[in-house]
Amino acid sequence: MIGLLLLGWGSQTTWGSQSALPPTCQQQDPLLVKQALAAMGRPDLAMETVTGWDTEQCVIGLVLDRQNLTGRIPPTLGQLSRLQGLSLSHNQLSGTIPPELGQLSKLENLFLDYNQLQGSIPAELGNLKGLRGLFLDHNQLSGEIPATLGQMPLLQNLVLQNNQLTGTIPPPLSQLMALEGLFLNNNQLSGTIPPQLGSLPSLKALYLSHNQLEGSLPNSLIHLSQLRDLRLDHNQLSGRIPEEFRQLSRLTIFQAHKNAGLCVSPSLQPLPWFSTDLVCSE
Repeated sequence: MIGLLLLGWGSQTTWGSQSALPPTCQQQDPLLVKQALAAMGRPDLAMETVTGWDTEQCVIGLVLDRQNLTGRIPPTLGQLSRLQGLSLSHNQLSGTIPPELGQLSKLENLFLDYNQLQGSIPAELGNLKGLRGLFLDHNQLSGEIPATLGQMPLLQNLVLQNNQLTGTIPPPLSQLMALEGLFLNNNQLSGTIPPQLGSLPSLKALYLSHNQLEGSLPNSLIHLSQLRDLRLDHNQLSGRIPEEFRQLSRLTIFQAHKNAGLCVSPSLQPLPWFSTDLVCSE
C-alpha cells in the first residue's frame, strides 16, 4: 500500500482576528472521520486503526480497504485539508463520487476501486494537482472521461478500467507528462486513438482493450520509447500496424487480436511481441 504516514506540513496560517478563527484540523478532523465512519455503516471501527496523523495531529491518511463499507462516500471527506492518501477499495460503496474530493489539495493517492459507484467522474478531480495515483476501476461509472483529468502534472497511474465509460479518449490526457500507466480497458469508449497519446514520455503500459475503438493506429505511438505493455484487443481497429513499431525496443507485450481489420507485416516477425494471428495477407 502507498506510504500514507508522511511528515506533516510546517507552515501555519496566521489570522488577524482571534474571534474569527476557524476550527483547526486537529479539532475538526477526528469529528469528520467519526462522522464518515458512521455514514458508511462502520461506526464501530476504531479511528486510530484506520488513520494516519502528522506531527500536528491532523489526518493525512485514511485507509478503509475491505471494511464492509456501505452507503455513499461522504462529501465531508473533502474537508480533511491535509489528507494525502484516501483508500476505500474493495467495499460496497454506492452512489456517485463526491465532487468535494476535488478540494483535497494535498492528496497524492485516491483509491475508490472495487465498489459499486455510479454516475460520472467529477471534473473537479482535475484540481488535485499533487495526485500521483487515481484508481476508480471496477465500478459502474458512466459518462465521458473528463478532459480535466489531463491537468494533474504528477499523475503516474490513471486506472479507469472495468466501468461503463463512453465517448472518446480525451486528447488532453496527453498532457500527463509523468503518466506511466493508462488503463481504460473494459469500457464502452469509441472513436479513434488520439495521436496526442504519442507524446507521453514516461508511459509504460497502455490498456485500451475491450472497447469500441476504430480506425488505424496512429504513427505517433512509435514515440512511446518507454512502452512495455500495449493492449488493444477486442476493438474495431483496422489497417496495418506501422513498420515503425520496431522502434519500440522495450515493448514485450502487444495484444491486438479480435480487431477484424488490423494486421501486422510479416517483416516484423523477429520482434518479441509478433503474433502470427495478425499477419497481413499479401
